[in-house]
Amino acid sequence: MPEHTAASVEAIAVTGACAVERRDYAMRLAKARGFILVPAEQTGQGIAAVDRMIELVRTAFGARGVVLEYPTETPVMEIVGALSAPSAGTELIDLVSVLDVGHLLDDLGSEEFLELGSGGIVAAKAELLVSQIEFASTAAIVNAQALSAEEFELVIALIGHLNPDAHAAVITEKNSVHGMVRWPFASRPPSAGWTAILNAEFWPRAYATGLGACRYEQCRAFHPGRLHATLTDCLSQGYCGRIIRSAGFARLASRPHLTAQWDQVGTIFTLSPLALDDRLGEGGELLAFGQDLAFFGIDLDEAKLREALDLAALTDAELTAGPMTWARFADDFPAWDTARM
Repeated sequence: MPEHTAASVEAIAVTGACAVERRDYAMRLAKARGFILVPAEQTGQGIAAVDRMIELVRTAFGARGVVLEYPTETPVMEIVGALSAPSAGTELIDLVSVLDVGHLLDDLGSEEFLELGSGGIVAAKAELLVSQIEFASTAAIVNAQALSAEEFELVIALIGHLNPDAHAAVITEKNSVHGMVRWPFASRPPSAGWTAILNAEFWPRAYATGLGACRYEQCRAFHPGRLHATLTDCLSQGYCGRIIRSAGFARLASRPHLTAQWDQVGTIFTLSPLALDDRLGEGGELLAFGQDLAFFGIDLDEAKLREALDLAALTDAELTAGPMTWARFADDFPAWDTARM
């Protein structure tokens, strides 16, 4: 953790998909910590507005810290980057994801899209929510009384699978908040469950009947047409159980020499370019030679999932046919702009 200076302001960021529960918890947290609250209406105006508020807190109020409530559509990586930057004048000590577990599974399956600012860029609500969970140092769990014992066990274990590092605080008293957390965001954010799986460092704190997690590795590239059909079967039709979250690195045969980021929450799936093989710097390493993916799901049929993905990979004949043949494969995935990579 960087050395705390008298000029820096301690910052606690509060995120959440349920605006009412997020606001209520942010207010209670600010009161409990003795910090100034900056509501979502102000943080939603952008980084410059947040900087002005922090400077005001530092110079006019003399408060030692600030609780920043962010609207759902603010990307969590933007929050971490802005509050952890050396020039920000803040020390991000806690990123709180307020989770209304009464409808968390519905939120993770949502197909709603939210506009990010005024530039016309949109993002899936489910993707924004899962990022909030994966980057959180604290998962503040509210409305647990709405669930049965079995449902509660499942949801708590799911949160712990998505982010094994996060402190899970079940808030049962209306006016209570979680204990003090000081996470070293400037040097290391919490590790998402999918990265822990790919790094062979996945040790969740809780398990539940019906909840599964697995890693899929395959050295062969995917046939884009068969992969597209497989995703329809597995994500929309539930062929392998309910896949809540999957992420990692993948390769399409029709787009050789390029590693893609695989990112899925519920029925929302994104495959985006990440790195070109011929643009690796000196000493650079491939992110993945083929496929390296982590999956989390309910009633996940791992054997069916592996079989489906293996069938989507190149066959022996396709592999030996080479790139000229691969370029003619049917490919319904969105085109990639790699000019600025």
